[in-house]
Amino acid sequence: MRSARCGPTSPGALRGVIAAVLVATVLVVSAVVVSGIPAEAASTSTSSTTTVTTAAVPAKWDPRLKPIADKVARLRKLDFEHPVAAEFLGEAAFRKRVSIDRGKLSKQDQRSVERSAAQLRAVGLIGSDVDLVDAVSSAQSAGVLAYYDPKTQKITVKGKDLHDVSTRVTVAHELTHALQDQHFDLQKLDRQAAAAHGSTALQTLVEGDAVRTENAYERTLSPADQQAYDTENAAISAEAQAETTAKGVPDSLTVIFQAPYALGQSMLDAVLAQDGTAGVDALFRHPPRADAAFVTPSTLLEHRTFQTVKTPALEAGEKRSGKPDVFGSLSLYQVLASRLDDATALSAADAWDGDSMITFTDQGKTCLRATFAGKGTKGISTITGALTQWAAQVPPGTATARRAGDRVTLTACDPGSATTAIPNSPIRSFLSLSNRDGLYAELVQQGLRSGEAACSADDLVRDPTFTPILDQSSSDPTAEPDPSAIDAVRTRLREIVAQCKVT
Repeated sequence: MRSARCGPTSPGALRGVIAAVLVATVLVVSAVVVSGIPAEAASTSTSSTTTVTTAAVPAKWDPRLKPIADKVARLRKLDFEHPVAAEFLGEAAFRKRVSIDRGKLSKQDQRSVERSAAQLRAVGLIGSDVDLVDAVSSAQSAGVLAYYDPKTQKITVKGKDLHDVSTRVTVAHELTHALQDQHFDLQKLDRQAAAAHGSTALQTLVEGDAVRTENAYERTLSPADQQAYDTENAAISAEAQAETTAKGVPDSLTVIFQAPYALGQSMLDAVLAQDGTAGVDALFRHPPRADAAFVTPSTLLEHRTFQTVKTPALEAGEKRSGKPDVFGSLSLYQVLASRLDDATALSAADAWDGDSMITFTDQGKTCLRATFAGKGTKGISTITGALTQWAAQVPPGTATARRAGDRVTLTACDPGSATTAIPNSPIRSFLSLSNRDGLYAELVQQGLRSGEAACSADDLVRDPTFTPILDQSSSDPTAEPDPSAIDAVRTRLREIVAQCKVT
């Protein structure tokens, strides 16, 4: 499955270039900083043209995996239908397995790489100096400990044993993927999602479920093992961060990589609070298609539906490149937040009510055109205003936002070497979103209704008392939050919750 820690071995579209990088996030309610979790590798992704493979099922469990598998089955509340095959590799062999071999990319892969890079430059998320293949390959091999491949139905582990606690915790994550596969057929889900432009939402569901099970597994460890895990995890995170920084992986890609893990966990925490494990299983049977399900998780709990938007038309001289796709509310948020304030970007992402996107070439330049629907008249006005502000801040002549009735269309072209640096911190902006959604889930767990929780979480991340927490967590994720700042946030949160309950 494509994910921040088990992503594609060949690049995809705007949202599809996923790799292994670690981002820390602050959970304000509990006032603790949660470090990034050990990375799993990029397994081979599937698509609508993938041939389903049937792997040999081992007769019995590898004794190194069996104790972890027993715990995972109990925690996830699903039984393994059969043992899961495992392969243990030395470091060099493992790293070769998870790295991208540029020489093995097909011509179609190469075209996809070029199109993806041009798309990302067109919306200002990477510069002209970024080699997308190198960035993804470096990221997905840094800090990687294991991966599960649904095509082979096998877990591959770096090393010859499971002595490291961090590796055991990661294997728990991978065994969760194996459980998902045995009960819900990940390849089938992936093909269906790709056909419906729902791959990002499915990926977030799959990874969020594995993260929550992994975290539950970690909590079953002895105090000594938990301490060892924290120590090992910090070292792995630091090493991975150093490597990806040295290789020039942009922070904007780091955000794309990490989003399914942080936002998927929050989405499922909210679902669990309302519907329990049965609600999570129901999502695997009928996965959400829109990424609004995890960007604005209240839409999922409230069963909100979204509009179908007609594919934008090409103009004279334009030639379509690739198939029509969707832009999505997550990309909308990330693109807007790169140059506008987080509050404006959040409002636009929450107002998202569907879109359709095409990529095309015009006089040698690669461009994208996305038409957006908004939630009501206010929603489309909010999105229009934000896109208009954003278009004014990119290289002149490269982007326009035009409204026609209840739709607004963004056209953005690759500026090539004229790309400008992102003025806002992508990681800080992502922390605004992930903290908001994490707080929403926590408040739902505490008994607030969805609307009250959404109102409270949204107001808090926009409140001045939250700014010091956000600034600290984005600049130094390992630092303990300032107690006075935490107290101020807690006091303000109580006030905000009371106001949202009234309104």
